[in-house]
Amino acid sequence: MDLRIAITDDLNSEREKLSSAIIAPFSKVGLNVGNIDEYTSGEELLRQFSAGRYDLIFLDIYMGGMSGVETAKRIRVLDKNVMLVFVTTSNEFASESYAVKANFYLLKPVRAESIRQLAETVAQQLKNTGCAAALPDGTVIPLSSLVYTSCSGHYVNVFLVGNEPLKIRTTHKIMEESLSKYEGVISCNKGMLVSLANVARIDGENFLMINGDTVPISRRKMTQIKNDYTRFVLNRIHSEFEKDQVTVR
Repeated sequence: MDLRIAITDDLNSEREKLSSAIIAPFSKVGLNVGNIDEYTSGEELLRQFSAGRYDLIFLDIYMGGMSGVETAKRIRVLDKNVMLVFVTTSNEFASESYAVKANFYLLKPVRAESIRQLAETVAQQLKNTGCAAALPDGTVIPLSSLVYTSCSGHYVNVFLVGNEPLKIRTTHKIMEESLSKYEGVISCNKGMLVSLANVARIDGENFLMINGDTVPISRRKMTQIKNDYTRFVLNRIHSEFEKDQVTVR
């Protein structure tokens, strides 16, 4: 899984140290660190921020201008799911970190053991919330990024939104056992799995995926698969409607 990360600290040296420190520990738990965006203040981060842009945000609490806590409060208004990590020299604001549902608290100077624990916590939380899927080789990917898989010889290619495909040495059967437990991931043809969440539409006997690829649907299971897709879409619409109703209340 390529994590989208932001580090916000008014000290360049602190941003650089943290950026370097997280790569190896995160990789060990199957979380690849993608691009790391660095910000010198909460105000700068908020100017660029939008819901869903980041998976993980590190916030220094003591910064010139807006504090990390105030920045976190504003982020939470826009994004309830992004994971927040406070980084500071004091635990004075520990109680406020709970109020904004911070996921972790790092004390400076940040120790390697703390980063290791953070990596394990992030990986576990992603799995627990159903936001991430574990592949047979231990790699963790965002479930929302899975488009489809295709078996080729002794390998399975995993096609992802916005990333190069992963090539994993395994069988289709093992891959299906790993992924079919996640909602909306189904076997649509021999040696292929598809994520219904990333289907753009059905085009005749094929799924047209959001990345532009075409995935064939088994003729033998055509009716069942089309019914599964219709049910998945209707359930998603119903879930979104319920969320809107809760917000209105």
